[in-house]
Amino acid sequence: MSGAGNIGGDDAVRDAAVRWFARLQDEAATPEDWAAFEAWLSASPAHPDAYERLERVWVEVEQPEAQAALAPATVVPFRRKSQVTRRVWLFGGGAIAASVAAAVVGVGLLSDPATTTYVTRAGETREVPLADGSRMRLNAETRLTVRLGRRERRVELADGEAVFDVAHDADRPFVVGVGDRDVRVIGTEFNLRRRAGEVALNVRRGVVEVRPATPGSAASVRVPAGRQFVHREGAAGGALSTTAPDAAFAWTQGQLVYRDAPMSQVAADLTRSLGVPVRVGDAATGALRFTGVLTVEDPAIVMRRLQAFAPVHAVREGDAFVLRRAGR
Repeated sequence: MSGAGNIGGDDAVRDAAVRWFARLQDEAATPEDWAAFEAWLSASPAHPDAYERLERVWVEVEQPEAQAALAPATVVPFRRKSQVTRRVWLFGGGAIAASVAAAVVGVGLLSDPATTTYVTRAGETREVPLADGSRMRLNAETRLTVRLGRRERRVELADGEAVFDVAHDADRPFVVGVGDRDVRVIGTEFNLRRRAGEVALNVRRGVVEVRPATPGSAASVRVPAGRQFVHREGAAGGALSTTAPDAAFAWTQGQLVYRDAPMSQVAADLTRSLGVPVRVGDAATGALRFTGVLTVEDPAIVMRRLQAFAPVHAVREGDAFVLRRAGR
């Protein structure tokens, strides 16, 4: 890479992206600046593309190995501040003041003044603002621990799924530990899922780097917006593919989106999302493939819709629904 010369795109748009990036690095940046930046992003599809390319350059320059590879004449048109204004996003867009205090919603186990564990139950989702201006949204049956240190902001995702909308702070990386991988970001939005030993990362904005938790055990992978990274814990690598990020974020709008998923996964997701046990009657039913969208609402309505979309019957047995292949 050679700094801003690799940002690409129309020169005027590229230069505007550079000016916005430099402006928002300034500790004097105001909520009005962020609101104006949001307006600029939405004015043209070329604007967020140019800004994301610039953020990719920033991520690479932040890495020592990338800095060593830069030519001596390379000049990056912005400078790092010792104190960087923290970026604050709402899930629906727009900016709010960076002085929002951390809100501990529901169950929180405080082990020391800087560490908090958040837990959601079946049928429950939760939105959590953090003191650095980042926001998390936890899906059902999720457990994670947050520690906002002076040099690093770190989250440990023990199990579950969450959307992270990370405030930009180049001096204090945001790292999510998930199994045998660390997900490192500067400022971005992504969905991260860890279930049954599988990790799935979908990036909607910015660039995310996935590193092995044990240095040198595997190569790092950069995942830009519009890409998905899937990794089986214990494996050496993972699969990087192009995807529609909104499908992974659909659960935040009360929807579950599937493309050729096994019915066993659908049943497990419905159990978590509905707060009602849903299981497959046998292995053959669990192996059935399902493609479709299910809206999380009254369990009986969800079961009727599933029956309409898939070759299964849903039978109520006690407090649970059992899925069996149609015709059996």
